[in-house]
Parts: sequence; C-alpha cells; structure tokens
Amino acid sequence: MNVRGMGNYENALFMWQSVVDACEHHQCFKVLGEQYLFDSVSTAEAFDHPALFKKVGISKKYTFAWVDNNPRTRETTQFVRDVLANRSIGYGRLFTDVEAAKRWLLEQN
Repeated sequence: MNVRGMGNYENALFMWQSVVDACEHHQCFKVLGEQYLFDSVSTAEAFDHPALFKKVGISKKYTFAWVDNNPRTRETTQFVRDVLANRSIGYGRLFTDVEAAKRWLLEQN
C-alpha cells in the first residue's frame, strides 16, 4: 500500500477500507504500508482511528509495518499507532525505512 496526499478522516476511511478489501481478497493480513502525507490528521481524527478501524473490519488478525516518509508527519503517525495499540486494535510498528519494515513484517507469525 502506497499512500500520498492529505491526511484527513475521509481519506483514511477510504484507504483503510481499500486495505481490508485487498486483504480479504488475497487472504493475506500482513500489510506493508508506505506513506508521504503533505499534512497529517488532527489529534481528534487520530483519536477516531479505533472506531474507523472497527468500522472497516480491522482486527487483531492484521499486522502492519508502516513507513512514514515525511519527517513532519511521523510524530502524528506514531501517535495514531499508539492510540490503536492502547485500544488493542491491529498490531504493528512504524518505520522510517522500507527494508527494515519488510524484514520485521516477514518475521511476524
């Protein structure tokens, strides 16, 4: 999954629904994502991600290795990941390097 654009709830909803659809179609629930957002989601939108994940059907069976290529949005992306982890929704890590993300993802059961 490669994402570029503006970070907002509507774009996130569309993207995550696309991820779920592709995972279900291929029966593969390990996801390598790479993003470059020009602007990150707001704090309120970050707190909405657990409900968004539940809405599109993301559960503990998914594992995400996510690369944020924009240093300006990385802190917010980490915050979103922390919010999701604190709610036990999805499992994943944030990376700055695609190769490290791939290696980690392949090591997961």
